[in-house]
Amino acid sequence: MKALNLLLLSRTHDTGTFSMLYHALSCRKDKKTVSEHEAASVWSLTDRIAAFLAKDSEDGSWLSLLDGFYFSYVIEHIGKEFDLLKIARDGSCILNIELKSEMTGEERIKKQLEQNRYYLSHIAGTIYSFTYVMETGQLYQMNEKGYLKTCELSDLAAALKKKALADSLDDGIDSFFKAAEYLISPIASPEEFLQGRYFLTNQQFDFRRRILSYLQEGCDGADVPVISISGIAGTGKTLLLLDLGVQLSRKHRVLFIHSGPLRRGHILIDQRLKHVDIIGKGQAAAADLSGYDYLLIDEADYLEEDTWEALLDKASIRRIPVILAYDPHELLTGSPAVKSAAQSSPESTTQSSPSARFAPVSTLQLAFSGNVRINRPVYSFLRTLLRPADRSGRADYSCIDVVYANDRTERRLLEEYYKKKGYVYVSMAGGDENEEAVIAREYDKVFMVLDDHFYYDREQHLRCSENEEEALRLLYEGLSRTRENLCLLVCGNIELFEKVLSVKLGSL
Repeated sequence: MKALNLLLLSRTHDTGTFSMLYHALSCRKDKKTVSEHEAASVWSLTDRIAAFLAKDSEDGSWLSLLDGFYFSYVIEHIGKEFDLLKIARDGSCILNIELKSEMTGEERIKKQLEQNRYYLSHIAGTIYSFTYVMETGQLYQMNEKGYLKTCELSDLAAALKKKALADSLDDGIDSFFKAAEYLISPIASPEEFLQGRYFLTNQQFDFRRRILSYLQEGCDGADVPVISISGIAGTGKTLLLLDLGVQLSRKHRVLFIHSGPLRRGHILIDQRLKHVDIIGKGQAAAADLSGYDYLLIDEADYLEEDTWEALLDKASIRRIPVILAYDPHELLTGSPAVKSAAQSSPESTTQSSPSARFAPVSTLQLAFSGNVRINRPVYSFLRTLLRPADRSGRADYSCIDVVYANDRTERRLLEEYYKKKGYVYVSMAGGDENEEAVIAREYDKVFMVLDDHFYYDREQHLRCSENEEEALRLLYEGLSRTRENLCLLVCGNIELFEKVLSVKLGSL
């Protein structure tokens, strides 16, 4: 995406033509439909500031002051949008202008500019923050201390003339806004979480607002509110759940259950947060809910059925709201292994769909769309690996290695080779991490093995002839928690290797 000149953008006053011109000037990859009020706000502000700048200039040099603007820029994965941004090439200074077609109230204007500074402060130490309201023609400015005041066009002009902005960024804005630098895993980075140095996506903000509002307004008359939050690995369920724990603990006591072994991050957060107690899966069945006002359960899909029912009964007796987060395991739900296991033993935790367990008792259901921290090509590869017929489009799998070993000797050799390159070996047995160990974890580089027990059936579903359901669940967990690079080694199964290699090459 390229920066553009506001005057060049705003010379046509037809919305359709404006959108076409915007895409031509910005070289934006995704198609954005510019609304009529967005275009009108740009026209209005540009006409006014251009007239103001032109009256003090005789040679037209003022026009360059309107260079370098990014219009309607969105941070990838997070969904945070800025109306107008101008960034010094060295990142030392940023000018942010928000556009309003009508007055929304000074409190909302201030809140938006505060949130914008929250994101932009990660980049620059100097931030000039303005909001322009087309309906009234009024301009607002917020200073570095968060004070909002009405201002004049001369104030905006002064910001445009700042020496730091004279050499502005004209391309490559994405390099300043890397989602990984904004979105943390609270368990992997507990200090950042405890200090409040984390960002919520628009969807996380929305879910938090809806949940707190739902709890405050009486939960629509539900006897025992059960709020379920579903989403694949990397969507930010744990961060949202812990953030809710912080919000609720300001006035109430909260019990947080992690349905797996406690990490160092869990223990540190437990020690530092007042009125929030964190326990692991082993303590969940005997948990005493007396003295608590809210029960939060993370990775709820790993709770045994009887433990879940016992906790629900205890919460019901004490009328304690329950908020749980789980992975619906949608990619596994349709596999023959899970289907047959669920039919033969529907009460088994690992064999029944998490959604089937939690949805019927949930009084409010929220589902994350897409993913945030997970490596998207790896997740696309996982989907196609499990069911090649479900391939949609062609993805770039350059971050994935697919390699082959003829026997166990070669397998061990390649295992050591990739481990020395920083890969973590995830395996049911003999690896660095097993299924339980990967819960609530993420890894930069993952190494996994498919041996001669794996095969594709007639319907082109990946199967395993030994501990099938557990093997597929581990494969799902290992791959879906990969942040950067994946190596999948196929051992002693050339037919399977050729199939997996075709998935990698996109030649199926």
